[in-house]
Order: sequence, then structure tokens, then C-alpha cells
Amino acid sequence: MEFGVFYLPSIGNKAEIMEGMAGRRTDLYQRMLRNLALQAQYLDEHGYYGIAFTEHHFHIEGEEVSTNPILLDLFIGLQTEKLRVGQLGLVLPSQNPLRVAEDVAILDQMTQGRAFAGFARGYQPRWVNTLGQHYDTLADNATNPARYEELKKELYEEHFDIIMKAWTHPTFHHQGKHWQIPPPNTYWPAHKVTRAYGQGVDDKGIITDIGTVPEPYQKPHPPLFQPFSFSESSVRWAAKNNVVPITIVCDAEICLGQFRACQAGAAAAGRTLALGQGIGLAREVIVADTDEEAMALGREGGCFIWTKFFEPFGFNAALARLDEDHRTIPNTFESMCDRGLTICGSPDTVARKIEQTLKRLPAEYFWLFTYNELIPQQAVMRNFELLTKKVLPHFSDRIA
Repeated sequence: MEFGVFYLPSIGNKAEIMEGMAGRRTDLYQRMLRNLALQAQYLDEHGYYGIAFTEHHFHIEGEEVSTNPILLDLFIGLQTEKLRVGQLGLVLPSQNPLRVAEDVAILDQMTQGRAFAGFARGYQPRWVNTLGQHYDTLADNATNPARYEELKKELYEEHFDIIMKAWTHPTFHHQGKHWQIPPPNTYWPAHKVTRAYGQGVDDKGIITDIGTVPEPYQKPHPPLFQPFSFSESSVRWAAKNNVVPITIVCDAEICLGQFRACQAGAAAAGRTLALGQGIGLAREVIVADTDEEAMALGREGGCFIWTKFFEPFGFNAALARLDEDHRTIPNTFESMCDRGLTICGSPDTVARKIEQTLKRLPAEYFWLFTYNELIPQQAVMRNFELLTKKVLPHFSDRIA
């Protein structure tokens, strides 16, 4: 089993965020970078799979200041030696897929094969609609929400297709619903040079194919992830396309349906997966010397973000049990703990709870939600120390 750390990341503690506009404060951002570097170096030394950052823009509130996860990846990658760095994930509907292919390939080259890539559809209209407004009706999620979701799916899948072509072919062309690559009748003045030293241009100087550079360091491309999968159809699509879906669904029966959907998707592509292979879980895990200390940290950590920020977007669906309306779930720290999204406690308590989870849901990847600045740096480092020495070695021989 592989254990990775997933940062949102926040750049202020609860009190600093409540003062307002924490996301714009240079002092808090610099503190976050210093603390992240120390945390990453510890994880690098002790066998963790990697660090992942989300993609979110305009977070003036301070709770998810991860405008460019690829740059954060590079920052971490240049200060570590073995740790993988990647995104959970880049929101493809609002991205230029060719820039994604180029940027991730550069990250992979600069870290000599330590990059991974995660792709998501996006759920925050404040920035998805703003950055993606040039795509049909993506700037409007209020008038026709069904079309909005349909368009995001269309763009996600077409952009994924373009990225895969860019990574796996020296040159390529693409004709889709939203993209034509290259555009028709594009004349290339340097066609003689391209015919001599490259390819993708006809004898009249019209471009027929393009190729992104550099190619990825890893062949055919970096490992792929998809956060956060709720529907079984989304899980099947990911597995069929050799992408590892990551789920935050907590109910074991619902989650087992996703695990089986992962097997079915892989089988449709001719691959056989054992139950749990090729899929990941994500949970907030906080370890302290005592249960009481860990619970106190948890109340000031992910609970502050989840109950105030994630719940309005419907994320309590992750806590719902079979045939339960997520809107009826109490929006509390107790719900997060009782239903298994948050695992807090002493090393013994946390090890027991993770064991119970993995007994029914033997995932190949386990991502540790970490709200880095909401918990003091000393407590974060103690959390990683206890995880490394007393908890995770029970589940992985990679953690040392």
C-alpha cells in the first residue's frame, strides 16, 4: 500500500482566517512555504509515496491557496529526492490541455520522473466559470445546471484525450467537439526547416500535426489519478482509461460498489484488477500523543473548513450511508468522525481505525488529507512522526 499526503492547502490558522482576506497575506504564504518544505523533507526521508496539491483560484479567504499546483510541486520537488509530486487535481474543463501536457512534462523532466498527474472536473463556479468562460456555457451554472455539468464532462474527457495524444505521440492531430488541432489552413513560414528537422507540415507549408515538448520523463507518461469520484460511472471511466480513481466516500457498502466499478472499468480495457487494486481512499488523519489532544486538533483543523466551506457544495454526500439524504446529516465534527472521514486519536486508536477501514476497503493508495496551517507546525510534524513510527508501518513496508 502507498501512503501519500494531500494538501489543500490553507495558509492561515483559524483565527487568522477569521480576521479576513488571509489569502492575500504575504507573511502567511511565506510561512506556509517554509512549513511545507520541512514537512516534505520529512516525508521524503521516510518512504511516503508523494505530495499532492489541489487546484483552486481566487481563495482570498485563505482556505485553499493552491493557484498553481504544478509550481508548488516544483517547489517541493527541488527540495526532495525521492518523493513524488503531483496534483489532485488539475481541473481540466477550465484548462488549456496542451499547456497541461507541456507543464506536467516539464515537471516530470525537472524531477527526473517523480511527477504524477491528477485530473478533476471542478466544482467551484467562482473560478471555474471565470477561467473557463470561453467554453460555450461554462460561465453559467445557474440558468441550466444540467447543461453545465454535461459540458464539464465533455471538456474533461476531450481534454484528457488531447493530453494523452500529446504525451504518447511525437506529433498528432485532433478533431473533436471543442478542439481542432491544428486549426485548418494554418500556414507555417518555417515549413522547410520543419520538413528537414521535424514533421507535421505538408509540401505547401500547411500544418498537419503538432507535437508538444518536452516529452514526459516517464514513459509513456506519469501515473494518473482522478479525485474525487462519487459515481460508479466516473470510477469505471477512470479505470478504463488507466487512471486511479480516489474516493472520499465513507460508507463501506457504497464504497465497495465503487471498488467493483473500478474492476469492471479495468476489465473493459482488458486489465484484471484485484478488489482495491487501482483505486485510492482519502481520509483526514490526525495523530497526537493522546486521543484528547488529537480530537482538539481535529476540531480546529479540517472541521473548520469542511463544515463551513465544503458542505455548501454538497460534500457531505461523502458521509452519507446507503439510501440516506446527505442534506439530513448533521454538519458537525462528530459526524465527520463517526462516519469515518476524519480519523483522530493516539497511535493505537488511529491504527485500529485504519485497520477497520482497510479490512473492508483494501485500497492500493491511501491519501492523508492535511489542512497544514490550521494545525500548528509542531503538531503537524508530531503527527507525521507518530504516523511514521507507530501507525503506518502496520500497513506498508515502505514507511520507515
